[in-house]
Amino acid sequence: MATSIKRCLVSFTFCLVLAAQGHIAAAQQAEAQTDHAARIKALSEQLRWHDEAGQSQYEGVKDAVTRSLFSEIDGYISDAFQASSATAEQVRAGVDALLGRKEGDDLHDVAFLADLPGGNFLIVGIELWRGGTAINEDAMSFRAYKKSEGKFVYVASIDALTGAAEGGSDTTLVDLNAEPLKAPPVGGEFWFIAWADVPPLSPYKVTMRLYAFDGKSFRTVWAPAIIISDDTNTAVQLTPDGRGFVVNQMPDWQSQIILHKRYSLAANGPREVSESTSERK
Repeated sequence: MATSIKRCLVSFTFCLVLAAQGHIAAAQQAEAQTDHAARIKALSEQLRWHDEAGQSQYEGVKDAVTRSLFSEIDGYISDAFQASSATAEQVRAGVDALLGRKEGDDLHDVAFLADLPGGNFLIVGIELWRGGTAINEDAMSFRAYKKSEGKFVYVASIDALTGAAEGGSDTTLVDLNAEPLKAPPVGGEFWFIAWADVPPLSPYKVTMRLYAFDGKSFRTVWAPAIIISDDTNTAVQLTPDGRGFVVNQMPDWQSQIILHKRYSLAANGPREVSESTSERK
């Protein structure tokens, strides 16, 4: 009888210790999230300017602050989400809220889960609001995290949609969009197509890239010329089977015709397989 009571006491004590450790870990996690959020808010404010003096200060710090901000977001994602249970949509909504966005805003982030031979990964596309009140020059980055010991651990990143493409420069961008593609033609890779608006003209100028991630790094599969589009959000649409995509573009600024160019995937990049037209509404 005494032995049984002793065992029960030991078991009860062990459970109390585990519970205390759980509460401590949860408190530490909440504190880390709060710290990240506070630093992210402070850094974000440095990326906006409202007058000439503010613009001059912004120009001097924007690159360093942008790098620091992305790093803080990496830490937040690692501390705020349980890799064993978090969905891509939960992460996307969480990062949107962290950066002060509301449902329906033009600025939004994207997130996907990818199962690859090297492990299970989370890929997040982040758009940082930068620039003046009327002049945006948002920074965009795709960032990959590996599921490891219950956390999302940063692996690699690529500056999204940057550099000069044929037909013009796309260093000033807004409105990030991206969609994952099914059955990429290169085994062991996750492929997705991304695009964004090149302001300020309307109809819109849209730049796009096709990216691949192999569990270690990103690579650019395809970087076509900037197109003219009637609507940034629908400039690129996946085919119904998700194994290709359609680019919806206008041949010139004054055109009332939209070209619908359908692409299938090949190992060296997409291949145009058909083209149709429709009238602008």
